[in-house]
Amino acid sequence: MAVEPVHLLAGQGRSEEQPRPTAQDLATAIARRAHTPYALYGHSMGARLGFEVVREFRRRGAPLPVALFVGAAHAPHLPEPLARLVDLSEEDFIEQLIARAGSPVELRDDPDVRELVLPALRADFEWIKRYRYRPEPPLPVPIVAFAGAHDRMLPPAAMLAWARHSTVGLGLHTLPGTHLFLQSQPDLLTRLLAAELAAAMDGAAAAGTIAGPAAGEVHVWLAPLDLLPGHCAADAELSRRERERAAAFRHERDRHRFVGRSVVLRRLLRRYGADLGTAEFPTARHGKPYVTTPADLRFSLSHSDGLVLVAVTQGHEVGVDVERIRPMADFDAFCDGALDPQERAELTAASEDVQLPLALKIWTAKEAVLKATGDGLGVEPSDFGFTGQAPGVPWRAHAGPGLERLTPWRVTHLPLDGAIGAVAVALDDWRLRYETVTEATG
Repeated sequence: MAVEPVHLLAGQGRSEEQPRPTAQDLATAIARRAHTPYALYGHSMGARLGFEVVREFRRRGAPLPVALFVGAAHAPHLPEPLARLVDLSEEDFIEQLIARAGSPVELRDDPDVRELVLPALRADFEWIKRYRYRPEPPLPVPIVAFAGAHDRMLPPAAMLAWARHSTVGLGLHTLPGTHLFLQSQPDLLTRLLAAELAAAMDGAAAAGTIAGPAAGEVHVWLAPLDLLPGHCAADAELSRRERERAAAFRHERDRHRFVGRSVVLRRLLRRYGADLGTAEFPTARHGKPYVTTPADLRFSLSHSDGLVLVAVTQGHEVGVDVERIRPMADFDAFCDGALDPQERAELTAASEDVQLPLALKIWTAKEAVLKATGDGLGVEPSDFGFTGQAPGVPWRAHAGPGLERLTPWRVTHLPLDGAIGAVAVALDDWRLRYETVTEATG
């Protein structure tokens, strides 16, 4: 296994006046060396450039990489806030890089560093500003994303938007650090890349055991049931009570989805060391299921119209909810039951095109918290609220007397394709690990 860095311009005298290489240029250069299985890693601007290189390979009919690794970058179909920085004055540009990207203060304080690095950074940001995404079919290549837990420009969950650009699936690792975790966490990043590359070269991640989440980490799995016919037909893996429930469904699609949802959860828990066989789940108050082995394993599941979201933690509770974004027969009735008066007023003040997504964000936040606490059947969603939430940070509930237990929970929303997910944990700082369930890996 060898690593080949891509130098966008030869020599050290890079300047913003020099033309940047195109994806076509890079594809030609990489194709000369890519005679064995290979993968591409692009960081920040390089993620979009790597994405375009893979699309160029597909146009040419050239061998595709076994995986595309992307770090600290918004998905290509979304606006890139970094692009606005290129229009700032030199001093403001540098200050923003230090404050928002974690760039070293030497960029501001050392004239030699500034002279060497700043022209290239300006050129990179100019490339981002000029980039225009053009729709094409998703790539038949797995995408694995990497994010900094404290990246002020790109919350880790925002990288889930890359999922729409792969027909194979998306994974996400969150590393300690800021936007420049590539520099601050090189050893950890290298280990993760090596493991993902080995799995990709095998054709699929082995469906073996999974190490439990580390302290302060949440593993989230998305299972699109309509793409998992094997899971949806595995009735023999259900408990007796689950088989009885499955048989009660009138429509075959609903029955298959119920079977698939149950099998997804049982197979995932088995990989974490919690093998129930076909036994029933023990339940706590209000019917919340749990496992006794491993003792500290916690999980939560949500299902909406063929999408299953499962969250797994070690040593602390978690709640998860997912909802498809789709028109409602009676949106007003839904809001009356789900929102408190302040939330309803906030929703009414929003433009009509964002009212449905906003209502679902509030609803999924409430459901995730209630699943985490075990209050799903004991507290009405309209009894607590999420008004006045700041953008880009986890949500925190407001609750009145008797419901103070709900206020420590923090909710992070997951921007899924065509759906909204929410994860609730009672932690101020945690890291997200995300994976798509497939027939091979589930």
